[in-house]
Amino acid sequence: MTVSNKVLFVKPPDRFLDNEFVYQQLGPHYLQSYLRDHEIESDMLILSESPKVRDQRKSDLKFVDSLSDLNMLLVRLNGDESEAAFNIELFAEYDIVAMSVMSPQAPDAYRLVEMLKRLFPHIVTVIGGSHARYYLDSVKSLPSELSFDFIVPNDGWKPMLDIASLRHAKSKNRAHETIVMSHLYEKLSDIPAPTRPAGLMKRYQFNLAGVPAFHTITALGCPFTCHFCESGKENLRKFSVRMIDEDLSVMSSVHDDILNPKKGLMIFDDVGLMNPKQVATLSQSVKNNGFDAWRAFSHAYLIDRYGSELLSPFYETNGRRIGMGMETGSQRSLDLLNKRNGQKQSVDEHYRAVDKINSAGIAVDAFTMIYPWEDENDLSETTRMIEFIANNPVKGVDLNGRPLINNVDSTIMTPYQGTVFNDMLMLGKLPGVEILNNIDPGLLFYKGKGGGSGWPYKKTVLPKERYEEVQEERLRLRAKYR
Repeated sequence: MTVSNKVLFVKPPDRFLDNEFVYQQLGPHYLQSYLRDHEIESDMLILSESPKVRDQRKSDLKFVDSLSDLNMLLVRLNGDESEAAFNIELFAEYDIVAMSVMSPQAPDAYRLVEMLKRLFPHIVTVIGGSHARYYLDSVKSLPSELSFDFIVPNDGWKPMLDIASLRHAKSKNRAHETIVMSHLYEKLSDIPAPTRPAGLMKRYQFNLAGVPAFHTITALGCPFTCHFCESGKENLRKFSVRMIDEDLSVMSSVHDDILNPKKGLMIFDDVGLMNPKQVATLSQSVKNNGFDAWRAFSHAYLIDRYGSELLSPFYETNGRRIGMGMETGSQRSLDLLNKRNGQKQSVDEHYRAVDKINSAGIAVDAFTMIYPWEDENDLSETTRMIEFIANNPVKGVDLNGRPLINNVDSTIMTPYQGTVFNDMLMLGKLPGVEILNNIDPGLLFYKGKGGGSGWPYKKTVLPKERYEEVQEERLRLRAKYR
């Protein structure tokens, strides 16, 4: 298929983060690869806040965000790249501008679409990503000056192919009505691996067990129904073993291209280590592609159930860290979370899982949350668990010869739309907790600068200041290195 439309994928800035170049935002790269397979070329634009502006924001509470604050990194499909201060004229050469937007990025996405509509009315604008999915009604009801031509709330592959083809892009809706293009693949077996431009990958800084690491995912959705997570309402859809192996091969080659002395891999989804058979297959691919260290996520009850059957193939192929959503040390809170699809889960499993992992020579990255219904007893029980994890010895060293150390993290739950907890809050079913109306999407983040979290609440059981005090205390237990 040959089309004349020029497509630009845009990643808005992550102003809420300490460092915008930690993880590659993969969505646009999957779409770029898919369009390339259909003979449609596209470029990638990564927007980020300049260090100077970031310093100004910290010192000036009245600082007002603007697109002029941003840097632009343009990466062409052939790998060529250029970097400059924000210049709206760059967009003039494109027919389609598609933005992959998480909720904290929405304010900048709205600023950009307003400017594009005003200055370049020929451009077709598209919004996808988690903000379009979980805040669909809000995006659909944007005023005309901020509205997008197309909203893609679910899988972007087929809708972007349709939009980028002559079927849509050159016949822009004359009534300027927003069109929602929703599509879900039942299976992801034919999806190609994402693009991994070496120049861009070199900018990402994430270290794992003493080596630089890139990240990927093996699936979309989740088999669990956690009430705090949007994926709790979505079915698990796995990428093919072939595609995962291809992606690992490309990442391994990029490590070579940018002269990384060692190769690290981080699998970012929650289903990396689910059962012995699946772990054996994934571990073999990691080994075949020459990775020196890797991390994946599992669940405490699975570690407790399978033990060495799951841990041994991981460790034997240089698996050195396991991430786990521990969530809480409070049994009361854990019961509310519905971590195991209605089945009982015990906090005791968390303690046993950490012991088994550490005894196998693997460190734990434990993720916990503070919940707006929690009282002092709930907070105390979770802090006790976090202290245990932080101090539990690991029987192993990283690739620099340093002792492996468990890491702990603490956030404050944000009840995104699309979660059961958001539904419960709307119905007043969480006693003592109320959520703000018309929340600024820029406040909807779990992890921001200095480890802080957004605050979307009008009422909580304990004061905001108390929860943030406990969060700061827990964050002081984070590992000095990972």
